[in-house]
Amino acid sequence: MPPDAPAAIRSPFDLVLFDLDNTLSDFASAQRAALPALLADHGVSDGGEYLPAFKRLAAPLWEQLEAGELTLDTLNDERFRLLIEHTDLELDPASLAPQYLAWLGRSGVLWPGAMELLDQLDGAVTMGLITNGYGEVQRPRLAQFELEDYFTSVTVSSEIGHAKPSQAFFDVALGAHGNPDPASVLVVGDSLSSDIAGGAAAGCVTCWFNPDGLEQPAVPRIDHVATTLADVATIVLSA
Repeated sequence: MPPDAPAAIRSPFDLVLFDLDNTLSDFASAQRAALPALLADHGVSDGGEYLPAFKRLAAPLWEQLEAGELTLDTLNDERFRLLIEHTDLELDPASLAPQYLAWLGRSGVLWPGAMELLDQLDGAVTMGLITNGYGEVQRPRLAQFELEDYFTSVTVSSEIGHAKPSQAFFDVALGAHGNPDPASVLVVGDSLSSDIAGGAAAGCVTCWFNPDGLEQPAVPRIDHVATTLADVATIVLSA
């Protein structure tokens, strides 16, 4: 490097842990593609009409997962059982559940600015990925989005048997990096109940990704708020 070249920008954080769905990736786009494609395979031509009911029926199940009351395998089976029970679909939920995961694994797009953010932070800070999801969904999506090389670790709840916001999940995520001081770790995610609550309870600094500009609640503790991924880059590099 020439003597007058600027020094490389370094983050004040030792580690940044990023959520995937609805933070770096647009998970809604994956659902909009995957469910209609799945149902089309079973002869249903208007599968998109069932997406609101599917999401509504699944929402309480995700809350149970975060509370440690449900496993991911049970969640996937149960959401399709409920969909069949509460709609006019006459299909086998046991067949739909695993096929849906396969469709999800090849569906969706990145959130605007995701690649620019990761390119900007690459080399400036160590990054890990933390996701409450299925390995058979998230691993193919990481490959599809070409994100794998940015992350030193990828912690997937289905692969470790623990989900955010549990301390056990964050113990694994932090342990993959040699257990740094949590105060030197930034957790970035859109979910107040899993990413932010879990990160705060683990002693990490938190950054709520809030593109809709929702009102900030009193709890859990939120150290930073970002409405765009460009905001996240500024926080990571200058907090």
